[in-house]
Amino acid sequence: MRTPFRFKNPLSIPLFTLTAMFGLSACNLTGFMDKPSGDIQLLDAARACLDRGEYSCALEYYQQISVESDQKISELSMARLADANLFKTSDLIESLGSGTGSANSFLAMAETLASRGKTSSSQRVTIQAEYAKASSISEPTLKAYMQFITAMTMMNQVLSTAVGADGQLTASDIVTNPSVCRASNCVVAADCTNSNLVESAGGSEIGSFNQTAMDSATNWDSTPSVNKVIGAANVANAASVILFGAGNNNGLGQIFDNLDGLGASGECLKRKTLINTLFP
Repeated sequence: MRTPFRFKNPLSIPLFTLTAMFGLSACNLTGFMDKPSGDIQLLDAARACLDRGEYSCALEYYQQISVESDQKISELSMARLADANLFKTSDLIESLGSGTGSANSFLAMAETLASRGKTSSSQRVTIQAEYAKASSISEPTLKAYMQFITAMTMMNQVLSTAVGADGQLTASDIVTNPSVCRASNCVVAADCTNSNLVESAGGSEIGSFNQTAMDSATNWDSTPSVNKVIGAANVANAASVILFGAGNNNGLGQIFDNLDGLGASGECLKRKTLINTLFP
């Protein structure tokens, strides 16, 4: 029996919201220190701001911390993503519902990003930069967690560029004729095409769409494509193995597992697998 796909890292759940738990105001929480000083107080103040959703305040305090600890690197990155409206822990929790997540979780997160207007290449550059910062985290599990979050965010951001005018992501946004594509053996590549998520003309894009697809910033600022979705999914899958072990194919893990290893496949198979995975 496979182990359910669950988050075990502390950053996978919201920071404790003391104001809600104890009925305290922000002034009650931080009134004992007008100007936090020292790394411990600055970290506490930053986390309090993060709890309240005051991301600019959190960034201010995190950036004043003198020691580049794993906690600072990871939490500052989370604060930057939240401040940019690209990823908030609440987004993930809401998309998971009462379980460990499903294809609908990815659709929900992609549609959320689209509703926020976060569909440009500049956002992909921002996400890749946060992924790169995770490489300096020493603790393996926390490092994998941040790589998982940033890679999943990248996948959702690329998918968000295909969201239709109705605010929903459907199979028809990925392939022009889903029923034909589902039945195709991909001998005829044109069975699974669409003007959305098309690779840049003449470019190999990221090159190797495997566990290292997000290591380089090259081409993430180019046209959103199915290859970019696959590349980000492969990175998230590699990180999930470190976090949860191999064979965690429940919930979100099943999605990444289905898309893993498609880097060298033709576009038809990639699109067919993508719609069968996201719209089972």
